[in-house]
Amino acid sequence: MLAVLFGNGSVVAFNRIKASWFEDWPDEDGGAPEGAGPDASGQHRGLSAGAGNKVLPPALLEADAMGRQRLPSTPWKYAFTGYFAITGLYLAIRGGSLFYELAVLCVLFIVLEMAIADQLYQVVPDQFSIMLAISAAAFVDYHEQWWEPAAGAALGFGISMAILLLGMLLFRSGSLGGADIKFFTCMGLITGRTGIVIIFILTTLMFAVYSAVRIAIGRGSIKDRNPMLPSACAAVTVYFLFLFSAGDLLIFEL
Repeated sequence: MLAVLFGNGSVVAFNRIKASWFEDWPDEDGGAPEGAGPDASGQHRGLSAGAGNKVLPPALLEADAMGRQRLPSTPWKYAFTGYFAITGLYLAIRGGSLFYELAVLCVLFIVLEMAIADQLYQVVPDQFSIMLAISAAAFVDYHEQWWEPAAGAALGFGISMAILLLGMLLFRSGSLGGADIKFFTCMGLITGRTGIVIIFILTTLMFAVYSAVRIAIGRGSIKDRNPMLPSACAAVTVYFLFLFSAGDLLIFEL
């Protein structure tokens, strides 16, 4: 039942999100995003009415204007239902409370929505980050120290900012976006210091493999800016299924 609810709900929720959630600032050169040129009426398709200088992703505007689903129900509702079914069954078989299983599934639901938004539009609404931060309250009792969530959030923010600054120094461009920084900060709030280190390492490895495969099959280049949150979603799933209680066994436990 939970698998059907979360699997179908992830598609329905994404398709019904207010378009204004996806408003974002234009490129650094001040122009609208690629593909957001003027339409037949002379209006700029990338600009949202009353949004100041913020713009909407052209792909989202096109889908909404033509009455198409942003994320097709088929095959994704079946794929996501299977994903939540496997995850939920594994958590149930492994043991633990129903409360923990529900908390994990809620976090995975939010992170999945963030990953879809990043993959389709490379824009992740701040509302998802707020939801992720609020969900950290469900994991407070799983930390040994009361200050662990705050320390994890600080470490997640610090690591991501360090990577961002390093990328700007070496490549003169940010290697992480604002959504990535918010994600790691919120996940640090949920998992604590050891957890966010594990998630960051897993995300980096999975993202590197994904980028390498795209380059190898000729569908990308080293200069492409691939979305990171799909890899982060996979990393969070692996963490909660297999590594959530492994902190005591790790030599780098903080």
